[in-house]
Formats: sequence, C-alpha cells, structure tokens
Amino acid sequence: MAFSKKHRQFNIKPKYQNATDEGQEQDIQSKWHELKQSRTRKKSILTSPWYMVLFLIAVLVLWCYLSGYE
Repeated sequence: MAFSKKHRQFNIKPKYQNATDEGQEQDIQSKWHELKQSRTRKKSILTSPWYMVLFLIAVLVLWCYLSGYE
C-alpha cells in the first residue's frame, strides 16, 4: 500500500509586518506626494519644447531663404 503524504500548511507571517496595511499604504502615498512636491524641474529656456520648435522653424526659414542665393 502506498500512503500519500498530506500537504503541510504553514502559518507564516511576513517578517516586518508590524503595522496595518492601510496605514502603510497611506504612509507611502504621503511620502510620494511630498517627494513630488519637493522636486522642481529646471526652468531653462533652451530646453523648453516651445523654444525647440521655434528654433527649428527659424532654421528651416533661414535655410530656405539662403538657398535662393545659390
């Protein structure tokens, strides 16, 4: 006769779970919100999208204008 082994069940708790999940989630959200507010983007006119578009248009216009002198 072959006896099948019973499936073992373990009651394992996460090692570092002392607080409730809801409290941890709110804590993470508040930290993320603070981080987003504290970061400021460099405000440089040379890297702004509008400047890049205007610069490209100016180069194309200048190129077309100067190509007439060939």
